[in-house]
Amino acid sequence: MRKEAAPLKMRAFDLEDLSVLSSMVQDALAPAGDMIYLADEQRFLIALNRFRWEVAGDFPPFSRTHSGLRFDSVTKVERRNMPKDDRDRMLSLLSIAYHDDTVMLTFSGDAALRLTVEKLAVGLEDLGEAWPTQWRPEHRPDDATD
Repeated sequence: MRKEAAPLKMRAFDLEDLSVLSSMVQDALAPAGDMIYLADEQRFLIALNRFRWEVAGDFPPFSRTHSGLRFDSVTKVERRNMPKDDRDRMLSLLSIAYHDDTVMLTFSGDAALRLTVEKLAVGLEDLGEAWPTQWRPEHRPDDATD
């Protein structure tokens, strides 16, 4: 029997922290409609269905959980291949990167978010109970958009 991990609650304020946090949200699923920019609060929020890499073994069952991803000190949000009228579109988060004053979130299907920030401040928190799944995300070298 696998050891069960506690829900994650992480913060990232530098590249090293962000690298770890990004690995924890790789392959998370996010409906395009579950992302919001709160300009008055300089905050960008995303609701995720996160694959729990930290407890994944080589064989099923695996698990997923609902998580919230928060970016603080956001002054501008730009979207690529994410039409606002397609709120039900499911996006798979591939990576989060940071350079200078920009956080870049890359999704499958050539979709992306570019957040202009005053400083790097990211939070991830699991919300609720995890549930089992038989499916582990796969990455094949010849699948650039999978």
